[in-house]
Amino acid sequence: MNEENGYYTPPQPQNYYGAPDRMILERKRREKKELRLQSAFASCAVLTLVLVQNILVSLMTLAGLYEKYMSDSLFQAGVDILIILLSVLLPFSVFGKLIEKKSGLKNSLPFEKPKAKGLMPLAVVSGLGFCMAANIVTNMLISFVSAFGVELSSPELAMPEGAFGFVVSFCRIVVVAAFVEEIAFRGYIMQNLRKFGDGFAIAMAALVFALMHCNLIQAPFALIVGFALGYLSIKTGTLWTAVIIHALNNCVSLAISYLSDSVEEKLLNYTVSLMIYALILAGILCFVAFVKRANSLPGFRTRTALSLPSKVLAYLTTPPMLLAIALMLYFTAQYVKTVG
Repeated sequence: MNEENGYYTPPQPQNYYGAPDRMILERKRREKKELRLQSAFASCAVLTLVLVQNILVSLMTLAGLYEKYMSDSLFQAGVDILIILLSVLLPFSVFGKLIEKKSGLKNSLPFEKPKAKGLMPLAVVSGLGFCMAANIVTNMLISFVSAFGVELSSPELAMPEGAFGFVVSFCRIVVVAAFVEEIAFRGYIMQNLRKFGDGFAIAMAALVFALMHCNLIQAPFALIVGFALGYLSIKTGTLWTAVIIHALNNCVSLAISYLSDSVEEKLLNYTVSLMIYALILAGILCFVAFVKRANSLPGFRTRTALSLPSKVLAYLTTPPMLLAIALMLYFTAQYVKTVG
C-alpha cells in the first residue's frame, strides 16, 4: 500500500520500458466497463422517470382527471407528490441499488453525522450563498438571450391557497422534492462514481441533475447548485448537507411565491434583493472558513487508471445516456421561443 499525504494511491505497475503493462490496460478496461454500466443504470433511471410521468398523465386523462389536475392547484400539488415518489424515488432507488451492487459500495446514501463539529452550519450558509449566486447567473442568462430575441420559460407550479394549501405545497416543494432529488443525484449517482474521483463524481451528478430539469431557466441554476451540493456533501461526509441546503433554498422560493400575492411588489423585490446579497456575502465568508477547516481533515482519494477525458467519454456516450440526453434536450427546446 502506498500512502502519500493521507491519500491512498494504488500501485502503478510498469514494464521495463516505462510503458503501462497488461495489468494497467486490464484495469482501464474494467474501469471503463464499470463506468459505462453505471452510466446505463443512471440513464435508465432518467428514462424511466419520463416514462412513468407520461403513464401517470395518460392515466389521469383516461380517468377524466387531467383537466382537474390543470385547473385545481390543491389537487395538482397532491398529485405532484405522488408523481415525484413514483417517477423519481422509485426508479432511482431500483437502478441505484443495481449501481451500488456493481460498484461494490456498501452504502451510497451516507446519512451520517458530519465529519467534524461546526462544519454543517458553515456548509449550509455556504450552500445558500451558492444558491443565491446561481439565481443571479440565471437571471443574467435570461437577460442575455432575450437581447437576441430568445425567450426562455419553465414549468409553472400553481400554489394552492389557504393554510392547508400551503402545507401541501411545503410538503411537495420543500420536503419531498429536496429529499428525493438528493437521494437520486448526490446519493446513488454521485456516491457510486466517487471511486473514479470526487471531482468527476460531482460533475457528472450535477450535469444529469441539470439535464433532468428540461429547461434553460432551471438547468443552469441546477448545474451550479449541483456542483456546490456535491462538494459540500463530500467534505462534510453526509448527505444531510445537500438535503438541508436544497430544502432551505426551496423554502425561500416557496415563501417568495406566497408573499408575492400579499406584499407590495416594490417592497418584496427590495427585500428579496437585500436577502440575496446578504446571503452571498455570508456564504463567501463561511465558504472560506469551511474550506480551511475541511482541508485540515484526513482525506481519501483513489487514483484511477483512466484519464478525465476517458472517464467523461465512457460515462456520457453509452446508448441509454445518449438517448436520455437527446430526450432531455428535446423537452428543453419546448421552453425556448424566438420572439419577433
